[in-house]
Amino acid sequence: MSAQLIDTVAEVLELSGAAVERNGEYLEALVPESVSKVLHTPELARLYFNPEQSKQDGELVTFQSDFVDRLLALVQGTGNYAHLTLRDLYLKQSTKSAAEQRFQVLNGLGHALDAMERILSYAQFNFKYTAVSDEKKDGLVSVIVNEQTLAEVSDMAAQLDWVESVETARHADLPAQPFQAIYAVACRSTETMIRRELAEFHKSLNRRLQRDLDRLAEYYDSLAAEIRRKIARRGLEGKEREDEESRIRATALELERKITDQREKYAMKINVQPVNLMRLFMPVMVVNYEVRFRKAVREIPLVWNPLTKDFEAPACQGCACGIHHFYICEDKLHAVCADCFKCENCGRNVCRACHDKKCPKCGLEHSRNPQ
Repeated sequence: MSAQLIDTVAEVLELSGAAVERNGEYLEALVPESVSKVLHTPELARLYFNPEQSKQDGELVTFQSDFVDRLLALVQGTGNYAHLTLRDLYLKQSTKSAAEQRFQVLNGLGHALDAMERILSYAQFNFKYTAVSDEKKDGLVSVIVNEQTLAEVSDMAAQLDWVESVETARHADLPAQPFQAIYAVACRSTETMIRRELAEFHKSLNRRLQRDLDRLAEYYDSLAAEIRRKIARRGLEGKEREDEESRIRATALELERKITDQREKYAMKINVQPVNLMRLFMPVMVVNYEVRFRKAVREIPLVWNPLTKDFEAPACQGCACGIHHFYICEDKLHAVCADCFKCENCGRNVCRACHDKKCPKCGLEHSRNPQ
């Protein structure tokens, strides 16, 4: 069971006034009477998180267990949304020259104009997922998006526990993007994270599926082979031969039906639900980066993040992937990655931020939409 679940349950219990002690794969908690009534547990509760180690003297806790529902009822209306301001962070001063080394305009010119300290806001989304096949796997993923630039910077989450913060809101120094755009980036990143977390689970499903398909093929092939031997051994002709050959065809059809059943059995269905949102306000260094294409000019804010101690990769305006080397489109000066700067059908330069459905040069629809 994910350590995240154990840590989360322990933290919620402690915040509710319980004294919690962790012992390997289970928790022991001395729970206040008011809390024990909501959770339906004794005041001295033992919670197991590994089905193989659970015992009758406690309760097994999984993401799908009744205990989690009761725990959510305990914190209903709290923790869904919060503001934090991060303080006392080191800000690198030589970011102007560093930006010119880190970023490159592939079809134009780029130049760092100035660098200054700014307060920016970040949205940290937490999502719960459940993958169901012949087995079930669940977990939590956390995504952080810069609300001004739409850069995905989830790597900074690992450093949040080491930073001084206060629960207070303030205004960012730059305007935020529309929430729909921020949430869309979070959802795309969440999908990528979940696929990565489920990679081994998916491989395991495929191995078992292939094992069962091989067994089915071996069994039905042996039936068909036995019928053919019978035809040859008896020298069947006419209607008798037709009847046996009909059995072979029926065997092949039955095999196809069984294969379809097995594929449906091992098909993986994934349900994702948002859990909560935390908005982080943090001092950063922002470099105004001027890009030129022919006579056209625009500025792109490049953010040096004090938690990751690196520049955040700006979001490609075609697919939202992070970019350090990018192209500038001729029409609207969109900053796009190499994949979003070329039509995959005709190979000519086409900005996918301007033309996300079909290529204006060859007229063919793009085989993929920007992700």
